[in-house]
Amino acid sequence: MAALHCPCQQGIDIWGEIWWVGGQHRWVFFNDEKISETYAEQITRCPGCGRRLERNDLMATHPAR
Repeated sequence: MAALHCPCQQGIDIWGEIWWVGGQHRWVFFNDEKISETYAEQITRCPGCGRRLERNDLMATHPAR
């Protein structure tokens, strides 16, 4: 698991996991904002800016405590 954030800094906290999907490894992202209505749901776009989530574009953060 990796704690991540979109560089736009408008979005929610995100966690990413590497899953085996369709015969290859793939990053899968989830809403990690505990007060959000969609907490722990899989997401594909930043809720703040709408950018498609790609691991190389995201910044590592410290996990929420």
